[in-house]
Amino acid sequence: MESIHLLKTSVQRVAAIHDLSGFGRASLTVVMPILSTMGIQVCPLPTAVLSTHSKFPDYYFVDLTEAALLLDRPYNPAVSTAEIKEWIVDLAARGPRIVIVTSVPEMGPGHKTAVIAYDREDRRFWKVGCEYLPTSYPGTGDAFASVVVGSLLQGDSLPMALDRAVQFISLGVRATFGYAYDSHQGILLERILGHLRASVPLSSYELLD
Repeated sequence: MESIHLLKTSVQRVAAIHDLSGFGRASLTVVMPILSTMGIQVCPLPTAVLSTHSKFPDYYFVDLTEAALLLDRPYNPAVSTAEIKEWIVDLAARGPRIVIVTSVPEMGPGHKTAVIAYDREDRRFWKVGCEYLPTSYPGTGDAFASVVVGSLLQGDSLPMALDRAVQFISLGVRATFGYAYDSHQGILLERILGHLRASVPLSSYELLD
């Protein structure tokens, strides 16, 4: 299980606990440049070393520190927002203050997804919608988590951090999608890193009941 832990020191630092892939934009090779661009020192702790990330065939893998047990529940592709909120509260009760679930299916016309987050301290749920493109790139979850953590360390609120991350990933997917490009290599991160230094974006988050 990949995770990023905040270390409260006089210097903004994070411990990034992820896999390390020698080829392909995923895990630590995504986390480190994003957080570094946002002015944050990354202290990497590889949980496994791979020759390429796991979307490529015939990759070489050496397992190092990794374990995950979240909620022992079956996944339903048509899960409702109410169910997601229940899951999030259960996860928060196990320790983390902030829980974020990505790729939540949106009911209604079109193929849309959303990101839903919960802050255990104020018991508020936040949601940011995402437009869908018919493609998939490895490493986008790592990039999303990195932008959220970097934004929070820079002083953004939780909903603004969500908004920044969703917009960054959406931009990365759109910047990559138009090319005849091997999607296994991940989004073209180098083309969009500069956007992390932009001012506060136009927000689209909403507060859920």
